[in-house]
Amino acid sequence: MNRQRYMAYRALLAELDEWRAADALEHEAHEDLRDAAEGLLLSRAGADAEEPLARASATVLGMLALEELDEQNASWLLDSLLSCGPRVPRALSDAA
Repeated sequence: MNRQRYMAYRALLAELDEWRAADALEHEAHEDLRDAAEGLLLSRAGADAEEPLARASATVLGMLALEELDEQNASWLLDSLLSCGPRVPRALSDAA
């Protein structure tokens, strides 16, 4: 973990909490995304980040499929989640 990742994590949590307070995010999705962000923050290497990133991606894609999230916010959310974790290979970050 470093300061940049920690600040990205804090900013993401603040935004998720705002979305939850505005009823723009269901409780389960809110908790899943917070847990994934924490898992990414605490990850030391790319392999450690795979599980929380996969979980977060599944949540975001599910919300997108159910039209609970638009493409712009889904992209922002995935980018924000990636910012919480260790550097990932370029091909993986492009796929997210």
